[in-house]
Amino acid sequence: MDNADSLSVRWVKGYTPQKVLFVNNNTICYPCGNFLIFMDINTKKEKVLQCENGSIGVFTTNSTKSIVAFAEQRLKPFINLYSFPELTKTSVLTDGAELDYMLLEFSYSGFYFASFSSLPEFNLTIWNWKANVRLCSESIVGMQPTVLSFNPVNQLQLCLASEERLLLWNIERCDDFHLLKRIDVKLPAEDGTPVVSEDVGIGPDSSALTYYGPKMLISAQAGLVGDLANTFVPRELKKTLVQPISVCWTPISDLYVGCNTGQLLLVDAELHRAVVLATPFNEQLSTGSLKNMSSNLTMSVYPELKPCAVKTLALNKKGLYTAGLDGILYCIKVTPHKVEIEECFSVGMPIRNIAFSVDFESLLVATETGSMHIYKPSEPDKVTTVLDIHSGDYVSAALLGTGKQYCVSARILGAVQVWSVADGKLISTLVLPVKIKVMASCPSSNYVALGTETGHIYFINLAKVETPHLVYQIHLHNISIQCLEYDHGGQYLLAGCSDGHMFILNAKPSKQFKVLGYTEVKDEIMGCSLAFHMSKKMVNCLILASQTGDDKSHGATWLTRFDLLGDLTASSTSVDHRGMMNDVAIRKQTCQAELPLTSVILNTDLHVYGYCTLTRTIYKYKISRGSSNDSFSLITQAKVEGHQLGPGFLYLSANQQYLVSVARDGYIQLRDANNLQGTHLETPCHSYRLGGVKSVTLSLDCRTVLTTGVHDGTIVCNTERVDPAGSERNKVVLDYNRSMISMLDQSCVAEDKALAVLEQQREVTKDKLDVAENVSHLSRGTSTLSASSFSIASTSSSKSYQRLDDSRFPESTWLETKMAEAVEKDNRKHAEAKAKLKQGIRKLRATIKRMMLENENVPEIERLEHHEFNLDLKEQKRLHSEGEEKVAKVRETIEMENLASQYLREVIKRECWDNMSVKGRTLEAFSSGLAVTNYPMRERSSGELQLLKKVMQQRTIELIDLKVRKDIVETPPKKEEKEDEEAEDEESKEEESTALKGSLTSEYGVVNPYLHKQLELHTKDEKINQIILLQDVIYNIKTAFNKEFDATYKQKEVEMARVKDRTMRILEIMQQLDMDEEVWLPTMSNKELPEREFEVQDSEITAERYLTPEQKRKLEEEYKAEQLRLLAAKADNWRERALKDMMGGVLETKKSDILKMEIPVPYFMDKPEFEWTEEQIKQAKEYAIKEQELNEEKDKYRKTLESELKKLQSSVAESRSNFDDIMNKLFEKKVRTEMIIYQEELKICNLVFSLRIEEEIQNRNAQINYILEEQKDFMAVKSQMTQSMKVMVDRFRESYDDLVAEDRLLDRGFRKEFSDVSATMVDQLYKLYKRRPKVQLQRIQVATANPFEDQSQSVDDSHASFLAAMLDLDSLDFKPENLDPAVWNRFCESRRKKIESENQVRFKAVTLAEMQMFLQRRMEEDENNGQQINNLIQELNNLREIKSQFQLNLMVQLVLKQGQVEVTSSDFIPDYSNSIFLHKGVVEDLNSTIQLLGEKKVASMVECKDFRKKIVQVEWECQKMLMQMDDLHNKIRDILKFKISKQAQMYLREANYDSQINANIMGMERSVQGQEKFHSKVLKKKQEAIKELEKQIAQLKREVKVMDRQLKEQHISVSERQNIQEMITPVESEQDTRNRFRDLMQHNRLMELNRSQAEDIAILRSELERQRMKSFPILAETEQYSYA
Repeated sequence: MDNADSLSVRWVKGYTPQKVLFVNNNTICYPCGNFLIFMDINTKKEKVLQCENGSIGVFTTNSTKSIVAFAEQRLKPFINLYSFPELTKTSVLTDGAELDYMLLEFSYSGFYFASFSSLPEFNLTIWNWKANVRLCSESIVGMQPTVLSFNPVNQLQLCLASEERLLLWNIERCDDFHLLKRIDVKLPAEDGTPVVSEDVGIGPDSSALTYYGPKMLISAQAGLVGDLANTFVPRELKKTLVQPISVCWTPISDLYVGCNTGQLLLVDAELHRAVVLATPFNEQLSTGSLKNMSSNLTMSVYPELKPCAVKTLALNKKGLYTAGLDGILYCIKVTPHKVEIEECFSVGMPIRNIAFSVDFESLLVATETGSMHIYKPSEPDKVTTVLDIHSGDYVSAALLGTGKQYCVSARILGAVQVWSVADGKLISTLVLPVKIKVMASCPSSNYVALGTETGHIYFINLAKVETPHLVYQIHLHNISIQCLEYDHGGQYLLAGCSDGHMFILNAKPSKQFKVLGYTEVKDEIMGCSLAFHMSKKMVNCLILASQTGDDKSHGATWLTRFDLLGDLTASSTSVDHRGMMNDVAIRKQTCQAELPLTSVILNTDLHVYGYCTLTRTIYKYKISRGSSNDSFSLITQAKVEGHQLGPGFLYLSANQQYLVSVARDGYIQLRDANNLQGTHLETPCHSYRLGGVKSVTLSLDCRTVLTTGVHDGTIVCNTERVDPAGSERNKVVLDYNRSMISMLDQSCVAEDKALAVLEQQREVTKDKLDVAENVSHLSRGTSTLSASSFSIASTSSSKSYQRLDDSRFPESTWLETKMAEAVEKDNRKHAEAKAKLKQGIRKLRATIKRMMLENENVPEIERLEHHEFNLDLKEQKRLHSEGEEKVAKVRETIEMENLASQYLREVIKRECWDNMSVKGRTLEAFSSGLAVTNYPMRERSSGELQLLKKVMQQRTIELIDLKVRKDIVETPPKKEEKEDEEAEDEESKEEESTALKGSLTSEYGVVNPYLHKQLELHTKDEKINQIILLQDVIYNIKTAFNKEFDATYKQKEVEMARVKDRTMRILEIMQQLDMDEEVWLPTMSNKELPEREFEVQDSEITAERYLTPEQKRKLEEEYKAEQLRLLAAKADNWRERALKDMMGGVLETKKSDILKMEIPVPYFMDKPEFEWTEEQIKQAKEYAIKEQELNEEKDKYRKTLESELKKLQSSVAESRSNFDDIMNKLFEKKVRTEMIIYQEELKICNLVFSLRIEEEIQNRNAQINYILEEQKDFMAVKSQMTQSMKVMVDRFRESYDDLVAEDRLLDRGFRKEFSDVSATMVDQLYKLYKRRPKVQLQRIQVATANPFEDQSQSVDDSHASFLAAMLDLDSLDFKPENLDPAVWNRFCESRRKKIESENQVRFKAVTLAEMQMFLQRRMEEDENNGQQINNLIQELNNLREIKSQFQLNLMVQLVLKQGQVEVTSSDFIPDYSNSIFLHKGVVEDLNSTIQLLGEKKVASMVECKDFRKKIVQVEWECQKMLMQMDDLHNKIRDILKFKISKQAQMYLREANYDSQINANIMGMERSVQGQEKFHSKVLKKKQEAIKELEKQIAQLKREVKVMDRQLKEQHISVSERQNIQEMITPVESEQDTRNRFRDLMQHNRLMELNRSQAEDIAILRSELERQRMKSFPILAETEQYSYA
């Protein structure tokens, strides 16, 4: 690049994410990327201000002074202030933040400026922007404010609001010292309920201790100490507060606050209270909420507002204007009785902010979607649109056609806009309902192509830039379009998808954008580059793609190169029937780079430029042949350092002379493509904080550079300033530009006609319904912004909304269509073979079905499985693998669930079973249903045992020490041994009863001698030790009960064993007796044997058990072995057979088998008796005898079994009954044990509660001490500041006194200054000298909309008016006659000095009063702080007193009996033979009667005693009166002898002597007071005179010092002159000296005479003038009026 070349910004377009503000009455301002854009709302002309360093952060304007301020986004950012319209930097504010600013704001008047910094400091800083001085700052850590606003009426007041709180700040100043005072405004809750008040100290009535002890604050109960304790609110008491998002001041310094959920608040700036004016809900307004407000607002119903309708506020005389996300502008009129809401107009889009102009005539309405409107309250029916450019991030921007006049930009949300290259004017806008991914402009025709995420490409006709239209669309693929690229000749369009498909389209509309084919590269296409050969009409293509698994953030390494010839068509041999191009035909080659590249560029000389983000380097490669025909290699020729931030991208100009690189740092670098090492241009265009530069485009002549940002929504047009002398390269560029333009212009003419034809065809193919819908869309896009009658004036640009083709049915992509066509072609080609195969498959299917039916009828051993008939083994294998995968997933899920359940089981088992030294179990009775559980107990840890041992040792030492002290203090007399033993026994009994008081532990037999007495538990350590000892007592009680429980449990096991034996015998007997009765058999339940819960029985499992193959094989082996054993057992066993035949299978007959024995009946018994033989008759008799004997034996044995059965049953019943009785006793003991344990636990709870109260008191004590230390530190700082302020005020007062003295000296020295003028003229001049113009504040009575117009003028304005009036008085018209003009000029100059002195005195007086007020406020604050410290100290003392009372007033637990026994008892059982059992109420009534009679007796005795006292008193009174009588007689004698004086006479004469004396005293006091007042006045005057004299003395001393110095100098000069004179002149005689002295004295006398005569003449002249005035009064009035 030449050194003379440079880039300059031509225009900038975009929309701001911040507010839009007025910078003066007709100009608005908003930031856009790195630029500030100023737009005139009348002419629409724009100015651009670029940020010099970093990017633009927050900004604000001062419309009254036309100042704009913005903060840079960088480390330690500056705040730059520029004046408009000069755009010159006026101030730079530094050192206000470390990282960034969040808010900036100007004061309405004056030179105050406020800023709020972000983390880490969160400082609110006040500046004097005129003097570039930082005045004061205050840190608010953690606050994220959204609003910062100065009070227009009071520049010393501002508001800072966030979503959590609302703060008011007052700026107090003392000369040059400024201080910020913070005021927190309490916000109401969203639901209107009262908010929990903040914690307060202990009240005056809280010192009385309640049953539960003193009540502490919630923060003390939570254990909080520090800053968190002051703001702590429990979660259940927290309420959602309103969230302020906008504020607006009123002329009376009140504040309107808009909230996020739609509430509108009114904050009184004096009372600092917020009142809800309007809410988004219909609720009744509580009139009591307004009683404390200064304004008389009374409303009955909350007006209903939509949510977010008060996001932004602006005040006008007509009302309060609000707007929000609903897109409606409201006007809220607040009256004393109601709130009226009026809907002004609807924008139809969310409104970002509204702002009034300086004259409050125009209201700016800025939306979120990129439009700005001007609404005038005076003309509500007319709304003007000043800007409508949409919002959102740009995809890219490109020059249209040859780039002479227009450029095109596309946004992600579907907005396509045409701009003028010359001035950046918006020509037209087309909105598509799609998300655009990439955009490319065709150089050979006036259209652009848009790629979307759905794989569509849309072609927009821009032949008529005012009316863009969609002319064609094509769906290439279902994958997102990653890149679109035209060659510079406009022949081909390459579209790359993210899956590696690269489509080649014919770029000419005359060919209807025919898809020529596609080729496949690696996984994802990162970029592509095309090199156009003008002479060969050939295009070289280079594609950068990544491979699967590569890190795409650093770029890609795979490069694919191929060539496209000029005669390439879709029907050529280079494309197959599936649309895929032949790699050989297009000469496709691949290469893998050594380093990952984010961008590559190919030129016609087969050079490749690549950008590597890892090394931040630009490489230049040379393409060389590879090892094979389908590969190539890269040779590095040059490299140069690139950008600081990555990733970077490269662009090559059409003439291939310039290489442009962009990156995330926001800079563009323009280099010589042939010499990378040479100089280059670097220009910042976009902010690196918002992603930097996204795209760049160069014109054919390389004079215009168009860039877009990644996330700043900005498009920047830069122009290159080229040296007029030019260079050889510039001539080459111009020649190439002319040749390309001539070629492209010819193509544009023909292709634009083809575009028109395509547009007509598209309109013809639409049906009527689509046309009607499109018309409705267009009408909505170009009509008014609201459905109401409000009209919005349209801008010069046109906007249209384009509907796409009907997508109700799924659309096939071009690739899918090609694939379908290829399949159909293959089907037609092989139709006969396919038909034969299908017929064979049908026959085979029928055969398999028949075979499967036959298979169902064969035996099971011959039957085949269904899967064996499956001929498709691959499909079978696939289905099997899918099934296995699903089973594996389900199995894994179940295993994980089982594992989680097992882990939970193990945790529960470990905590609740394994760690228990005594397992919990239940013991149940046999028949009563009673159940008793033991106490599950853990083994005490070594730490607990050690702590218990320590406490016991400590208590042992304490008891021994107490006993020794008692022995030392109390020395009882000696007793006998028996008495000592009895006393010790009684003391031990008393100690035990005292120690165990409050529980029945002694009855249980568990005694701990180390327990404290309940009345001795005062300290924290004693209570903790008592808790440990009580826990040990509970542990011992449970252990004792568990031992008894275990003994009973073992007894039950023994009883169950006995009962089981007896029951088995009972079953045997019943079986022998053939009795079928149910027999009770004792068993243990799961509660009694909880170990069985951990064992799973087979009967508990309902599901079929899953067996692994190994288990199945094992079971089969066991089954086979069992079968073999049974077969072997069934074989012939001769031993068993012989035993059975000979002895019936047994060796001897048991007695228990008697009942089963039967005598064999002889065989002849079936015959009639007459047929029997004698032998048979004899056998029959023997049979009868044997049968009778056997029956007798059976009866005897049966009776024996029955008696044994009854004994066994009664024994079992008795065992059950006895064990049930034991269980009853165990249950009763369990109940008593529970009662005792509960009593001990109640003691522990009371002790724990008292410890908690003590901890709360301690926390409160620590919190008060913390606050006290803070207050003391704050007091120290404030006191130091107050002392410094006192010194400052004293110094300023001294300077003020000096200034006043100088002003008086000017007044006194007036006559001396004009001593050369006559006395009469001096008097006239002195009158003019004292005269001042009467300047009144001129108020133009014009009806304006400014609500703050009634405020008075500033001091500067009044002073300027005064000086202007003084200039009129300095004119020669007011000069007295016969006065020299030089004297008049000198007089005017002297008067101007006097006026300036008076102004300084007045200004200093105001400043002094302000400083005194500041000092007074600081002193009052010090007093308040001192009072707060005293209150804290008093609260601390009260807290200590409460703590001492709480430690002394103990809660004691007592065990009271329900009744009372009043029978004398001995050591044995009391005798109740002579006793009566009465209800205790009878005894209580008798006791009350006795008590009443006793009280009456006592009352009568007291009455008698009082009567006796009265008798004695009367006697004493009698004696007293007798003595007084004697005294009176003595006084009478003295009075008769007494001499009466005048005072005594007056006392006797005056009826009211005391009042007379009082009157005299009051008169004397008044005279004394008057004298004191007169004395004080005289003293004050004397003191003032002394001060004045001291000042005069000091002044005279200073003058004397000056005169002394002058005198010394004069002495020196006189002596020098005398010496000189003596040297020059001869010595004169003494006579000559006397003569000269006499002449000098005569001259002085004549001068005095002259002066006295002149004074007499002046007096006479004044008297003459006075007489003349008396004679001519009319003339005097006229002259007086003229002088006035």
